[in-house]
Amino acid sequence: MTSYKIALLLYLTRAIMATPAIDYEKKSLKFEEYIVEHDISEVEAKKSALAGDLRAIIVPAGCQNCTKEEIRYCTGSDVISDHCCCDKRFREYLPYIPHTCYFGTELCTTIASDCNHYNRLRACCCDKYLLQKWKEKYGYNKARAAIILPSLLLFLSAVNMIV
Repeated sequence: MTSYKIALLLYLTRAIMATPAIDYEKKSLKFEEYIVEHDISEVEAKKSALAGDLRAIIVPAGCQNCTKEEIRYCTGSDVISDHCCCDKRFREYLPYIPHTCYFGTELCTTIASDCNHYNRLRACCCDKYLLQKWKEKYGYNKARAAIILPSLLLFLSAVNMIV
């Protein structure tokens, strides 16, 4: 098999995923197929996070301070799950978080009470908080290197003076 055929096979395998579901009434096993709806790679997410401007995120009027439970929703997998269920291909609201969204024949259910609740939580609590979190995650190594490298050079020059 040639390399491009192998690559195509791997791509198609990744694009379609089947998961088993048990039908308890019929006591049988059926498979639900899921197809990749959209995918944000680690490289794309990092690029988006580092280019993102926190000042450009405007919290809508009427938003209250976010509770610990709402922040927990934002920082866990729940917000991504609801994003995949509610946003679909219309607009990528979370381009700075690596994720893959799938769709299948079954209707998705949200973790939040509904898509309107998810949209409120995302706009009021998650957007600014998550962008800041992912900017720090991706920019951490550069910031740390900017501090450690000069210190290391200073240390090495001091060692050379002693010897």
